[in-house]
Amino acid sequence: MSSPAAQAQANALNAKMEGEASKVLDDIERTFMRKIARNSFQCAVKCYDKAGKNGPAEALDQCARNCQAPYQQSSSMVQQEVGQFQNRLNRNMTECQERVRDKITPGMTDNDPTKMAALEQDLLKCMSGQVDEHIKLLKPMKERIIASLKNYK
Repeated sequence: MSSPAAQAQANALNAKMEGEASKVLDDIERTFMRKIARNSFQCAVKCYDKAGKNGPAEALDQCARNCQAPYQQSSSMVQQEVGQFQNRLNRNMTECQERVRDKITPGMTDNDPTKMAALEQDLLKCMSGQVDEHIKLLKPMKERIIASLKNYK
Protein backbone atom coordinates (compact mmCIF):
# COMPACT_ATOMS: atom_id res chain seq x y z
CA MET A 1 0.00 0.00 0.00
CA SER A 2 1.39 3.32 -0.96
CA SER A 3 -1.06 6.00 0.09
CA PRO A 4 -1.06 7.22 3.67
CA ALA A 5 -4.87 7.01 3.77
CA ALA A 6 -4.82 3.34 2.75
CA GLN A 7 -2.11 2.62 5.29
CA ALA A 8 -4.17 4.32 7.98
CA GLN A 9 -7.19 2.19 7.05
CA ALA A 10 -5.08 -0.97 7.20
CA ASN A 11 -3.75 0.07 10.61
CA ALA A 12 -7.32 0.68 11.80
CA LEU A 13 -8.33 -2.82 10.66
CA ASN A 14 -5.36 -4.28 12.50
CA ALA A 15 -6.26 -2.37 15.66
CA LYS A 16 -9.88 -3.52 15.38
CA MET A 17 -8.83 -7.16 15.13
CA GLU A 18 -6.32 -6.88 17.96
CA GLY A 19 -8.86 -5.12 20.16
CA GLU A 20 -11.51 -7.78 19.71
CA ALA A 21 -9.04 -10.62 20.20
CA SER A 22 -7.66 -8.95 23.33
CA LYS A 23 -11.13 -8.79 24.86
CA VAL A 24 -11.60 -12.52 24.36
CA LEU A 25 -8.15 -13.47 25.63
CA ASP A 26 -8.34 -11.13 28.62
CA ASP A 27 -11.65 -12.69 29.63
CA ILE A 28 -10.20 -16.20 29.35
CA GLU A 29 -7.15 -15.17 31.35
CA ARG A 30 -9.18 -13.55 34.13
CA THR A 31 -11.90 -16.18 34.31
CA PHE A 32 -9.95 -19.39 33.87
CA MET A 33 -6.18 -19.07 33.63
CA ARG A 34 -5.75 -17.19 36.89
CA LYS A 35 -7.71 -19.84 38.75
CA ILE A 36 -5.67 -22.64 37.20
CA ALA A 37 -2.43 -20.79 38.02
CA ARG A 38 -3.57 -20.14 41.58
CA ASN A 39 -4.42 -23.81 42.09
CA SER A 40 -1.02 -24.79 40.69
CA PHE A 41 0.79 -22.49 43.10
CA GLN A 42 -1.32 -23.63 46.05
CA CYS A 43 -0.47 -27.21 45.19
CA ALA A 44 3.24 -26.35 45.00
CA VAL A 45 3.10 -24.67 48.42
CA LYS A 46 1.61 -27.87 49.82
CA CYS A 47 4.56 -29.76 48.35
CA TYR A 48 6.94 -27.50 50.26
CA ASP A 49 4.88 -27.80 53.43
CA LYS A 50 4.86 -31.58 53.12
CA ALA A 51 8.60 -31.79 52.43
CA GLY A 52 9.43 -29.52 55.34
CA LYS A 53 13.10 -29.10 56.16
CA ASN A 54 14.00 -32.76 55.81
CA GLY A 55 12.14 -34.01 52.73
CA PRO A 56 14.16 -35.15 49.73
CA ALA A 57 14.76 -32.45 47.10
CA GLU A 58 13.92 -34.84 44.26
CA ALA A 59 10.49 -35.59 45.69
CA LEU A 60 9.85 -31.88 46.25
CA ASP A 61 10.86 -31.05 42.67
CA GLN A 62 8.67 -33.80 41.24
CA CYS A 63 5.70 -32.74 43.36
CA ALA A 64 6.08 -29.09 42.29
CA ARG A 65 6.41 -30.09 38.61
CA ASN A 66 3.26 -32.19 38.87
CA CYS A 67 1.46 -29.20 40.37
CA GLN A 68 2.53 -26.89 37.54
CA ALA A 69 1.57 -29.34 34.77
CA PRO A 70 -2.11 -28.32 34.54
CA TYR A 71 -1.24 -24.64 34.19
CA GLN A 72 1.49 -25.33 31.64
CA GLN A 73 -0.77 -27.62 29.63
CA SER A 74 -3.68 -25.18 29.67
CA SER A 75 -1.43 -22.28 28.74
CA SER A 76 0.04 -24.29 25.89
CA MET A 77 -3.42 -25.23 24.64
CA VAL A 78 -4.52 -21.56 24.63
CA GLN A 79 -1.35 -20.52 22.80
CA GLN A 80 -1.86 -23.26 20.22
CA GLU A 81 -5.48 -22.26 19.59
CA VAL A 82 -4.55 -18.58 19.27
CA GLY A 83 -1.61 -19.44 17.03
CA GLN A 84 -3.84 -21.40 14.67
CA PHE A 85 -6.29 -18.49 14.58
CA GLN A 86 -3.49 -16.01 13.81
CA ASN A 87 -2.03 -18.26 11.11
CA ARG A 88 -5.40 -18.54 9.42
CA LEU A 89 -5.92 -14.79 9.53
CA ASN A 90 -2.42 -14.22 8.13
CA ARG A 91 -3.02 -16.71 5.30
CA ASN A 92 -6.28 -14.99 4.40
CA MET A 93 -4.64 -11.55 4.45
CA THR A 94 -1.88 -12.86 2.20
CA GLU A 95 -4.52 -14.21 -0.16
CA CYS A 96 -6.06 -10.72 -0.31
CA GLN A 97 -2.69 -9.28 -1.24
CA GLU A 98 -2.12 -11.94 -3.89
CA ARG A 99 -5.53 -11.36 -5.47
CA VAL A 100 -4.74 -7.67 -5.84
CA ARG A 101 -1.19 -8.35 -7.04
CA ASP A 102 -2.63 -10.60 -9.77
CA LYS A 103 -4.61 -7.62 -11.11
CA ILE A 104 -1.53 -5.43 -11.56
CA THR A 105 -0.39 -5.13 -15.17
CA PRO A 106 2.96 -3.86 -16.45
CA GLY A 107 3.26 -0.10 -16.23
CA MET A 108 0.19 0.28 -14.03
CA THR A 109 2.14 1.29 -10.95
CA ASP A 110 3.85 4.21 -12.71
CA ASN A 111 1.25 5.35 -15.22
CA ASP A 112 -2.18 4.96 -13.66
CA PRO A 113 -2.64 6.26 -10.12
CA THR A 114 -6.42 5.92 -10.45
CA LYS A 115 -6.17 2.18 -11.10
CA MET A 116 -3.65 1.82 -8.27
CA ALA A 117 -6.03 3.62 -5.90
CA ALA A 118 -8.81 1.27 -7.00
CA LEU A 119 -6.57 -1.72 -6.30
CA GLU A 120 -5.77 -0.34 -2.84
CA GLN A 121 -9.50 -0.10 -2.16
CA ASP A 122 -9.98 -3.70 -3.40
CA LEU A 123 -7.26 -4.79 -1.01
CA LEU A 124 -8.78 -2.90 1.90
CA LYS A 125 -12.21 -4.30 1.13
CA CYS A 126 -10.86 -7.84 1.12
CA MET A 127 -8.89 -7.26 4.32
CA SER A 128 -11.90 -5.69 6.01
CA GLY A 129 -14.00 -8.72 5.09
CA GLN A 130 -11.38 -11.03 6.57
CA VAL A 131 -11.21 -9.01 9.78
CA ASP A 132 -15.00 -9.09 10.11
CA GLU A 133 -15.07 -12.84 9.41
CA HIS A 134 -12.35 -13.53 11.95
CA ILE A 135 -14.01 -11.39 14.60
CA LYS A 136 -17.03 -13.69 14.21
CA LEU A 137 -14.70 -16.68 14.64
CA LEU A 138 -13.48 -15.41 18.02
CA LYS A 139 -16.63 -16.62 19.79
CA PRO A 140 -16.32 -20.26 18.67
CA MET A 141 -12.60 -20.16 19.43
CA LYS A 142 -13.35 -18.86 22.93
CA GLU A 143 -15.94 -21.61 23.43
CA ARG A 144 -13.41 -24.29 22.38
CA ILE A 145 -10.80 -22.88 24.74
CA ILE A 146 -13.24 -22.67 27.65
CA ALA A 147 -14.46 -26.23 27.04
CA SER A 148 -10.85 -27.43 27.21
CA LEU A 149 -9.95 -25.31 30.22
CA LYS A 150 -12.81 -26.75 32.24
CA ASN A 151 -10.85 -30.03 32.23
CA TYR A 152 -7.94 -28.42 34.11
CA LYS A 153 -8.09 -28.07 37.85
